[in-house]
Amino acid sequence: MKNLLSSTLAVLLAGGAFAAPLLPRGDDEIVEVLPVTGGYAAEQKKLRRQLAQQPRDATTALALSRSTLARARHDGDARLAGQALGALAAWDGDANAPVEIRLQRAVLRQYLHEFDASVAELEGLLRASPRHPQALLTLATVLRVQGRYDESDAQCLRLTDAGAPLYARACLAENRGLRGEWDAARREFDALIAAQPANAGWVNWIRTSLGELEARAGRPQQAAATLRAALKDADDSYTRFALADVLIDQQRWAEARQLLGSTPLELDSEASLLRRAIVAAAAKTDDAAALRETMAARYAQSALRPEAVNVHARERSRFALEVAGDAARALALARVNLESQREPVDFVVMDRAARAAGDAKAQAEVAALAERVGLRDARLSEPAKAAAKGRS
Repeated sequence: MKNLLSSTLAVLLAGGAFAAPLLPRGDDEIVEVLPVTGGYAAEQKKLRRQLAQQPRDATTALALSRSTLARARHDGDARLAGQALGALAAWDGDANAPVEIRLQRAVLRQYLHEFDASVAELEGLLRASPRHPQALLTLATVLRVQGRYDESDAQCLRLTDAGAPLYARACLAENRGLRGEWDAARREFDALIAAQPANAGWVNWIRTSLGELEARAGRPQQAAATLRAALKDADDSYTRFALADVLIDQQRWAEARQLLGSTPLELDSEASLLRRAIVAAAAKTDDAAALRETMAARYAQSALRPEAVNVHARERSRFALEVAGDAARALALARVNLESQREPVDFVVMDRAARAAGDAKAQAEVAALAERVGLRDARLSEPAKAAAKGRS
């Protein structure tokens, strides 16, 4: 399911049901397109000046932090996320920091793959505000990303008492789907779409989750069709990249290329460029070399800060395997990534790298971990699927 991990808007009650929040769902989500210079730079300077004069002005600090994180998401630059965290420095160690400051800190810790720190921040926030819907949903999501499904369930259930019953159902349905209860999860997702059919954002969110479920269930044609329908509900980057990945898995290069577009390389997001580079390498298009060089340069630049490497180890692993053809490096990066981030795609990326490297031991690692966390994913190779056999 789309990760609802950065709170730029509160969850709002409307007519007895919650409207779908317009929030980043993962590292690939582009919340807004910001110009490199001009208005964006001027606004940043203005916010920094204001914050320097009033360092504990929560409104200004949040505006600067959220804007900087938006840029980090677009560029794939973890250093910017560190700057976004720095904008909140006036509340470091403050147990009485405003709720939205604490929530933003948790979001940033998650982005930086400091998942335990994010969980601790959210748990502290919820001790003070136990019925905060966005904090509950964010905590459920972070726990899910860590592969802690039972603990995630517990937070999902709390959403009903917090006045967000539809979100509770969606949250639980996602966890059921991860465990391989695909039919039950499908029925619940269909019911959730029917619950708010006129809410385009909500329908897109649920339909995208359903499309991801179909991919995990080994139904790529249905996954692609469902994700295309979700894009018609609301065109967002997360859904677009999810569809691109399904098309890439099916080797539908022309469709994937058309979907990803042809934004100038210097302006496109890292998430988009990675997929464009994968498609170009596979299809041997004229822009393959330029895309490969652009991505390699971006990774080299971010690697100047070693701690930033782990933030996008999954994407670096995909680049190493699917663009550079370096299975050994892809496997090393995938293993680092899977140590902390355990979404289904993280298992798939390491499994594929292990197969390409001819490393049966690494395949067994993936299988054992999938069994331990309770994940079932038809895209995994036979050793991993055998380990998960019997869960339905």
